[in-house]
Amino acid sequence: MIRRIAVGVVFLSLMAAGPVLAGFGASDLIYIPVASHSSGAVGSSWQTDLYLTNVEDVAIDVAIAYLPSGLVNNAFVFASRDTWLGGREDDEFGLIDESLADIPPNGTVVLRDLVGEYWVNLLGASGNGALVIASYEADTLEPDGTRVYKNVIANARIYNDATMWIEDPDNVDEFIEVPAQYGQTMPGVPWYNFADGGAVGDTYDFSFEELTGGEEGEGLRYNVGVVNSSDALTSLTVRIQPFRANGEPFLDENEEEISTLLVMPPASQFQLFRPFSTEWGIDDFVGASVRVAIEAWTSQAANPVPMMSSYGSVIHNTTNDPSTVLPSFAYPYDVECMWGGGGGESVGKGASTDRRPVEIPSQK
Repeated sequence: MIRRIAVGVVFLSLMAAGPVLAGFGASDLIYIPVASHSSGAVGSSWQTDLYLTNVEDVAIDVAIAYLPSGLVNNAFVFASRDTWLGGREDDEFGLIDESLADIPPNGTVVLRDLVGEYWVNLLGASGNGALVIASYEADTLEPDGTRVYKNVIANARIYNDATMWIEDPDNVDEFIEVPAQYGQTMPGVPWYNFADGGAVGDTYDFSFEELTGGEEGEGLRYNVGVVNSSDALTSLTVRIQPFRANGEPFLDENEEEISTLLVMPPASQFQLFRPFSTEWGIDDFVGASVRVAIEAWTSQAANPVPMMSSYGSVIHNTTNDPSTVLPSFAYPYDVECMWGGGGGESVGKGASTDRRPVEIPSQK
């Protein structure tokens, strides 16, 4: 059973291995693949806080864009600064938070419920989406978008506002209801850690990611999401396929492999809510995995950069307490490349060719 929407034409450009998520989080371009200000299943109510830490020895500025969820083209976000959040009015961002300007070395900025604060009302859009974070040396952003690149670490906390019952300290054997939160960390993904449709060779394939910990039943539910982090002119065809704990693919009644095909317009983000049950008709299982793969892309760009990032989330059905499932490449990190030990032919994704997919837009 395959859900098909469309399939594009494949263009291949070979790149070599890059690092996985293991601790490499600093960058001048980072995506938070999901951020929320919305209601969810089982009475949940989600918000997102963002933490930004300057790892440079000079002050930096940060600019943030929001990509609303859905299989819709969000390329307009990279056409102007109208919906970007920045720290300086002179830079003509549509949204301003002065804390994003002149972040000192080792300094951290915390933005509370930023999706609800800035974008839900502005865009009239879904309260789910992705964040794009660009960082640069303070006050170096030019009208044409050029700047002095500097690095930041970005992490989000996505949490559900709830209540819980605790023992009343003033009355024995009585309980009172108090506010509570259940949340998960969603680390920012640097552009060099995206799955790359062009990073395919004889001994490696970084065009897909693996999500583990698949489980669904009365106790838990499992969500899968993906963001098209390509350049603003490239659409992706992404296949999402579940596998059993024994490594075999799930099959439908016709003994065909079950999967879902998504055609993702430029800069789109999409989440499958409980796909095992709602998309694939699979219930009551433990230890499944999900492969999220770039199968094809179409583009109007002269040099397409087909990239994506995925995530999973395991959520308890009673408490709505979530756990993040980070993606992993199926191939190991190239240690000799990074640490200069082997002098081999392989290079990091971006060491020889700049694969940074997007930039801050020019001023009008």
